[in-house]
Amino acid sequence: MPLTARTILITGASRGLGLEFVKQIVKSSTPPEVVIATCRNPEKAVDLQNIAQGNPILKVIKLDVETDDDLESAFQETKAAVGDLGLNLLINNAGIYDKGKPGTLADISRESMQNHFNINVSGPIAVAQKFLPLIKQAASQSNVKKITPNKAGIIMVSSIMGSQQLTYKDGNGACLHYKCSKTAITMASILMARELKVAGIFVAALHPGWVRTDMGTSQAPLSPEESIEACLNVIGNAGEDVNGKLISFTGDILPY
Repeated sequence: MPLTARTILITGASRGLGLEFVKQIVKSSTPPEVVIATCRNPEKAVDLQNIAQGNPILKVIKLDVETDDDLESAFQETKAAVGDLGLNLLINNAGIYDKGKPGTLADISRESMQNHFNINVSGPIAVAQKFLPLIKQAASQSNVKKITPNKAGIIMVSSIMGSQQLTYKDGNGACLHYKCSKTAITMASILMARELKVAGIFVAALHPGWVRTDMGTSQAPLSPEESIEACLNVIGNAGEDVNGKLISFTGDILPY
C-alpha cells in the first residue's frame, strides 16, 4: 500500500535521508497535496530548492529544531500551507552523529552528550509537541477508525543502535552519545504512542538501515534510494500492530 497522507512535513530535509524522503514523496504515484520540507539553512539547500522549483506541492521552510523562534515561525507557515487539512504525517528525521571521536567513556565530553540529546531527543520531541494541534486536526477530520500514519502520525527516525538488546549483543562500547540519544528517542516514541492513541494518532520509531550518507559513511550497505523506498513502503503499510514500536525499514519489529 503506498503512502497516502495528504499533508506531510519532513525535518532535516536538506541532505541525506531527509532529502531522499522529499525526492521520493513528491514523485510518488499518490503524491500528497502539501509537502513541507524543513532545514536549518534553506538558502544553502541547493538540491532541495531545485526540487521545489519544479514541484508546486513542495514548500521549503526554515527550522532549526533547537530554536523556539524557528519552531513558532515554522508552525505558522505550515498552518497556512496546509489550511483546513491539518498535518497528516510528521517525519522527524533531523539528527546528528558526531564521528569525530569514538564516543567511549574515555573520550566522551559533556558537551557532546548534551549536543546529541538536544538535537536527537529534545529537538524532535519539541517539534512533535509544536505541530501536535495540526496533527490532531487531521486525525479529527478522518473517518478512518484505525490508527495509521496515512490518517495522522508521527515517525521518529531512530536507529537499531538505540536498541538496548541489540547494542548489548554487538559488544561495542563506542558511540555512547549517539546510541544513548537513539535509545531515548525510541522511548519517547513509545510513550507518545500511548498518550496519543486516544486521539487516533500513530507514533513509531523507525530504523532506516545503515545508509551511505555523510552520517552513515561510504561503508554502509544501503543507498539512500533503497533505504527510503523501503521506509515509505513500511510507513504506508503501518497499522496498529506496530504503533508504539521500533520498526525496521524491512518491516520487522525490532527489540527495544
